[in-house]
Amino acid sequence: MPEGYYSGDKPNPKLRAFVEQHIKERPYDPETDEYDVSAFDKPIVTTKNSAVFSMHPYHLGKKPFDAIQSYIEHYTEPGDLILDPFCGSGSTAVAALVKGRKSLSIDLSPAATFITRFYITPTDTISLQKRFDSMVSKAAEEMEFLFSTKCHRCNGPATIHYVIYSNEYECPRCLSSVTLFEASQFSPPICPHCFEGRRVEEPISSKLAVKGVIPVAVNYSCLRNCKPKRATRSISGSPKERDAFKSIDLKQIAEIENRTISHPYPQQFMMNVTDPEIPWGDEWRPSRNFRKVADLFTYRNLWAVAALMDAAGNDLDLRAVITSGMFAISRKAQHLDGGGGYIPGNWALPPMSKQRNVVDSLRKVFNKTCEAKRFLADSLSSTDAIISTQTATDLSNIPSESIDYIFTDPPYGGAVQYAELNFLWESWLGLNTKWNEQEIIVNETRGKSELDWADMMKSAFAECFRVLKPGRWLSLCYHDTSEGTWALVQDIMAEVGFVVGETDRALYIDTGGNTYNQRVADKVTKRDLVINFRKPKLGEVTPAIAITGDEDETTFNDKVRQIIRDYVGANPGSTKDRIYDEVVSRMVRSGQMEAHDFNELLGQVAEEAKIESGKNGGGRWYLKETELVIADAAENAREDAAAERLGVFIKGFLKKNLGDEGVHYSDLFEHYIYAVKEKPRRQLAEFLPDYFYKTEQGTWRLPTSEEEEKAKHEARVKGLGRRVKRYIAQLELGAAIPGHERPSDATLAEWIRHCKRAGLYEQGKLLYEKGGLNTDNLPEEAMVNVEEDYQVCVRMIARGAGGESPKKRKRKGE
Repeated sequence: MPEGYYSGDKPNPKLRAFVEQHIKERPYDPETDEYDVSAFDKPIVTTKNSAVFSMHPYHLGKKPFDAIQSYIEHYTEPGDLILDPFCGSGSTAVAALVKGRKSLSIDLSPAATFITRFYITPTDTISLQKRFDSMVSKAAEEMEFLFSTKCHRCNGPATIHYVIYSNEYECPRCLSSVTLFEASQFSPPICPHCFEGRRVEEPISSKLAVKGVIPVAVNYSCLRNCKPKRATRSISGSPKERDAFKSIDLKQIAEIENRTISHPYPQQFMMNVTDPEIPWGDEWRPSRNFRKVADLFTYRNLWAVAALMDAAGNDLDLRAVITSGMFAISRKAQHLDGGGGYIPGNWALPPMSKQRNVVDSLRKVFNKTCEAKRFLADSLSSTDAIISTQTATDLSNIPSESIDYIFTDPPYGGAVQYAELNFLWESWLGLNTKWNEQEIIVNETRGKSELDWADMMKSAFAECFRVLKPGRWLSLCYHDTSEGTWALVQDIMAEVGFVVGETDRALYIDTGGNTYNQRVADKVTKRDLVINFRKPKLGEVTPAIAITGDEDETTFNDKVRQIIRDYVGANPGSTKDRIYDEVVSRMVRSGQMEAHDFNELLGQVAEEAKIESGKNGGGRWYLKETELVIADAAENAREDAAAERLGVFIKGFLKKNLGDEGVHYSDLFEHYIYAVKEKPRRQLAEFLPDYFYKTEQGTWRLPTSEEEEKAKHEARVKGLGRRVKRYIAQLELGAAIPGHERPSDATLAEWIRHCKRAGLYEQGKLLYEKGGLNTDNLPEEAMVNVEEDYQVCVRMIARGAGGESPKKRKRKGE
């Protein structure tokens, strides 16, 4: 690797020299430049089931490097320089080096650049094996003390595989302390004291308040001749097992916890908070059961990790092996009957955790690492790389027009809080943990709004535009189901100067192996979408933006009113400051902010409703009824055209997938993003129910009869979707609704039927229960119909929430 290719948690001082050397080798001359490559247009299907992908975990959105290879091969030649300004775990760097390109990896998170270094650094696995064995040997005596036990069957020596810890609750009925582990001996879980004493089936679930977290079972292997060698003893086992667990395991845990750990370990509060009463980050809840980094481990595993880190010393490869397995040996590791794993993407702790044997777990991690390192040793055809820990909003150490291609996967608004999630690794590695102050993220707790995120993203991509050679491409990979966010990203890219690559179909990276939610839930992304953007060559005309600066006062005011109409129509019940922020943001982003009377323009389009409770700063704003009519007329053509394209897609999809009743929202969303050029103002999720029906599986289907088609058509003509949304927003916010705006009982019944047909079951239930409906004023047939519609909504909500018919409780195994 080049000297100084990695510089820890600081910007790399060698970066500029690295890029300037590339410019000498590959100078850009607009007069002789012949680069002319069309947009990449092939969806990628690959897998996460590879040693390289599994070598070190990262958070939601990690991409297999082989998927990125296809883009790099299409857009570049060997020796070209590839930039990833949000490098994460380094997949782009690996793909670039495998294909013989040069790699420049940037991330503000020191954990990200540390992991990237681990991936791309060539390693002699024989040497690595010796270093790993030496590390384990140095800590062997302590590991023996921590993970040795006795077999209660023969009283001989044994080795602990894992200890189960369980949340403890108070039974609402008998007030006894009950662990979830004990309750889970029944299916579904119930209080064993109530059941054994009075045969009462009192449910116990993780929704109850947590009293504590205690050890409840140990799994071990006997080192003598017991068969089977592996056994478990617990507080719910036979009397002999319970006694052994108390006399052996609880006694050993107490002995360990009464000793002082002699190795350094991080003792700071999470997210640098020094006051334990101050919450940190969006993901904090009291039920997380920890405040400090050390609290994320049982004392036994904290000791083991500290000992191994100390034994690893300054060996970055060994330290990376330990961080690779850190979540699996922390309290994040959940205990399940069929195994374990941990829930990625947040700091939620499971109600039952599995305290694994640290050395055993790290040996498994190490073996995967060696497999991946051997593959990379055979695959990397270039080692021309540099890594820099710095913000992407300032790339001043990279000369202009020096980069040949950019592939990146930027932060998803507020979906993944990287600073909070990386804090664990960075604190153990002794790296900077205060970079969150510059993080591009939406996090209201830390005062970072969507506007802040958009401004920082714009700065970052303006820098990408500057450093990219004219005519070259940037591929943006994004994992978000909100076309509102997608539209904002595309606006940002257009504003900094990029033009979007044309393609006839959605581009994605599909790794398969979707979670249950990704398979069945509404509005969940199943794949990573990719959009290609090109930097125009000198003199090339770029598309105009919405506000150009050429408007006269009348035209300008018309556009401001349209922005207000768009925003309030999509967000009824918004406060004035939110609407103003949207107007200013849209104008400032286009560089065309002008003086205008915002209050007057707002009053022309919307009307204020006072909040009955007086909370949240007073009034909320809704489009005037007349504006709703205008909005309906103006938008119908766009929505009809979009729905027609989606309808064709649904027909084609169901022909290919004969067993499916409907199409998942994610598939519709992907097609919509690419196929519908003139997009309606309302988001896809809002107007889908006006045209299509939702199945019991949560997918979307076409109307199957003239009656169903007629019902949808009539609803659209009346603008039911917008009016129902407006009224429900008023109800939820407690807005004072003028008498002339309150729907009649017949209208409410019609709206409830619309909600049932559109799959808007929560809204239908709310209208029935709190909308002011008096069924006594309805004809008998209408009264029966609205009651049936309400019951359908209630049943579908229960089904969607996992409701099911009661089952007789019994112990597992019966």
